Order: sequence, then C-alpha cells, then structure tokens
Amino acid sequence: MIQKLTSPTAQAVDFVIGALIIGFATLTPIDQLPTAPGTDKLHHIIGFGGWALLCAFGPIKRFLLLSVVILCSGGAIELIQPYVNRYAEWMDFYANTLGVTLTVLGRLLINRLLKSNTKV
Repeated sequence: MIQKLTSPTAQAVDFVIGALIIGFATLTPIDQLPTAPGTDKLHHIIGFGGWALLCAFGPIKRFLLLSVVILCSGGAIELIQPYVNRYAEWMDFYANTLGVTLTVLGRLLINRLLKSNTKV
C-alpha cells in the first residue's frame, strides 16, 4: 500500500490536485479576501508548502523538479492575478517560496535520517 502512495504516478496525481487547489484559491476573482485566522502570508506558506508536501513522497529527483515547477507557478500566479481582479504582491511570492523551501528541507532531512539509519 505504501509503495502505491509513493509511486511516481501518485506523485504526479498529487501534483495536479495541488495545482487545481492552488489555482482555484489564488486565481478565482473575488471582491475581498475572506476572513480567516492567521495572516495572508501564512496562508501562502501553508498553501504552497502543502502543495509541495503532496509531491514529497515519491522519487526525490522528481520531487525536486516538481518543487521548482511549484516555485515558478507561484511567480506566474502573481503575474496573472491582476487580470482576475486580484493583486500581485511579490511578498506573496516570497511566502510561497518559503513554504516550498521548508517542505524541500524537511524531505531532504528525512532522506538523510533514513540513509543514516540504514548504514548502522
């Protein structure tokens, strides 16, 4: 069962699911942001970090490539938002980048810990 969840196919499906969720959340025209606990930047960190986390448990090289695609998507979203009655804020892009970076670092740390445990 775990092998199915960490397969390249599952990783690709999770990437698409994350893209759809983030695309809907960031590109849907709205009059004003809904109220939610936390700050807008925290939502960006969680959203993009979560998207990367969906892809984290497959092949590591593919995960790193998908993480770069997620980062580029964050920049593209900021460029598109003014055309859908939203605001482009580069601080949002930096928050997106922080979320993805934290997820990548977490995955690399887990890899390192797993490799060190198998050497003992």
